[in-house]
Amino acid sequence: MTDNYSLWEKKGRSLQAWIEDYRAAGCPYPISTFVLTPRHRDYFVDRTSVHLDARLLTALNMGNVNSTYWKISITQRDEGPPVWWIGRTGPGVIFIDDIFRSKRSDDPYMSEVIKAAYKMDFSLDSLRTVFVSNVNEKNTLSCTWKPSSPEFNALLGIGIGKVVAASVLCAWGQGRKRIARIVTVHIGADIHKLYMRFNLENM
Repeated sequence: MTDNYSLWEKKGRSLQAWIEDYRAAGCPYPISTFVLTPRHRDYFVDRTSVHLDARLLTALNMGNVNSTYWKISITQRDEGPPVWWIGRTGPGVIFIDDIFRSKRSDDPYMSEVIKAAYKMDFSLDSLRTVFVSNVNEKNTLSCTWKPSSPEFNALLGIGIGKVVAASVLCAWGQGRKRIARIVTVHIGADIHKLYMRFNLENM
C-alpha cells in the first residue's frame, strides 16, 4: 500500500459525502452552466455517428447493440494551454476515451465537459453509466467496488475517479444522483483493455 493511499481514500470519502448529502458543507463543485454546441465559438466540436462493436458491448454487459452512438472530439480554437476531450455518447452511457486539460488552462474542467458532451444529444437525467476506456493499470483486477469500501473511496479520490465524481456534482449538484458502484473489467488478456464502469442511480 502506498503512502498516498490514505490520502486518496480521504478525498474519495469527501467526494462521496458531497454527492450523497445535499447538506454536506464545503463542496467545491457547483452545478456547471457550460454548454457545448456543434458550432461552438471557443471549441472545435467534431461529431460522427458510429455503431459500437457488438463484441465490446457484450464484454461490457451492455444492451443497445443497434443504437447509434456519437464519437465526439473537442479541442479549443485558440492557441492557449492544450485541452482536449475525446469520447463517445449513446442512450444512457458516455465513454471517456482520452482527456487532457493543462493545469495552466482557464477552460472548463473535464468534469464540466462530460456533462456538456452528453447533453448535446441526450437528456442529462437519462445518463446511467460512465465508462473510462483503456485504463493502463497493470495491478487492477476485474472486480466490483461498492460504496463505503476503502477501495471504492480510494478509486474516487484519485485520477479519473475524481473527474467522474466531480462530473456528478457538476451535473446534478448534491443529493440527487449517486455512484452506486465501480466495476473494473479486463477484456481478454491485454492489460491495456481495462475499462472502468461507474454506475449511476438516483438518490
